[in-house]
Amino acid sequence: MLAWLLLVIPILVALLYPATQDYLRAASLLERVSNPKATGWLARYDVHPVDVYDTSFDFRGKMLPARVYLPRGVGFAPGIVVVHGMHQLGIEEPRLVSFARALASSGFFVMTPLVPGIADYRVDAQSADVIGAAASDFAQQISVPKVGVFAISFSGGLALVAAADSEYATSIAWVASIGGYYDLAHVLHFFATGDAVLPGGSAQHLEPHEYGPLIVIDDEPQDFFSPHDAPLAHQALTLLLHDQGKDSEAITKKMSAAGQQVMQELYQKKRQALTAKMIAEIDSRSDELAAASPAGHLRFLRVPVLLLHGSDDRVIPPTEIEWLKRDIPPEHLVAALVSPAIGHVEVGNSMSWSERLALVHWMAKMIHTARSSAGGRQPEHMPAGLWLTPMAGEPTRNLK
Repeated sequence: MLAWLLLVIPILVALLYPATQDYLRAASLLERVSNPKATGWLARYDVHPVDVYDTSFDFRGKMLPARVYLPRGVGFAPGIVVVHGMHQLGIEEPRLVSFARALASSGFFVMTPLVPGIADYRVDAQSADVIGAAASDFAQQISVPKVGVFAISFSGGLALVAAADSEYATSIAWVASIGGYYDLAHVLHFFATGDAVLPGGSAQHLEPHEYGPLIVIDDEPQDFFSPHDAPLAHQALTLLLHDQGKDSEAITKKMSAAGQQVMQELYQKKRQALTAKMIAEIDSRSDELAAASPAGHLRFLRVPVLLLHGSDDRVIPPTEIEWLKRDIPPEHLVAALVSPAIGHVEVGNSMSWSERLALVHWMAKMIHTARSSAGGRQPEHMPAGLWLTPMAGEPTRNLK
């Protein structure tokens, strides 16, 4: 009996060790993402110092900025493109920087590309092409066939569009969509009405985030304002989206009385006064919105997908994940979690143990998927003192 135990125990350890490592790395990553100042053995488990440098990638002849985060002392690791959400700071957004650094310190090569449309509060099909081009470029930079894409908010839907496109599918190994959408028209109608549609036709009524209507109107201000007021409205709305309310109001004072009335309705969050016009605007753009939506494209998807959504999300309603779960081929859907521990895309630092365990399980699946995408090649640690060097002409900024 003892001989059998001596034989079986090492086999069990060998079989369970990789999965255990994935869960420990996931717990460590969650600890650092939910609290960047976290200390203790779990937060420090298998982490690396990170070297960061600025670079760029080609998109149709134009060089777009990007940033690369490399775990120091690691000669090879799976690559992950982390795509920012809708924020004017783009790759400089502090939460994105913190997450990219945390992911790199867990032993991954990370790139954060700027997606100009998303940073300018616009969602269009071209942004999916930018994400696909960034994935292709990063795969070439680190000499691997494919990289994963971890996409946040509106970029989550666009990343799925890119992965389903034959032009970029050969460079994308997997997609994780955090707070992403299925149908852009669904989301914009939600901004206008507060109705979040479920598969089957029923709807949940939720109060949309206050910037939702601003996005709809700012995209085509000429449809809501006179020719004189439209450029001023765009400036005022952009400032309002950037949380510069006083500057926005100063611009509004230059508008006609009718234009000021529309802006006052937005300042006072009287969405209902503009609902009919917003719906007409959304319906007039149906083809454009469809081109930027995973809906209708998911049958072409051939990569593993992980979905995560906040149960109380008021930017992109959690009903969108139900549509994605319905249409993503089941053999490619690795994980789908709706969690009360997630806001829109941010992880709270206060959560129950069951919520924490569910997130750890989701992250462990993501880590396993990312490591499996390396084609059997394992991460390589370089000898002490030998670090990765930056690409030609690129400065390295060490983060201690």
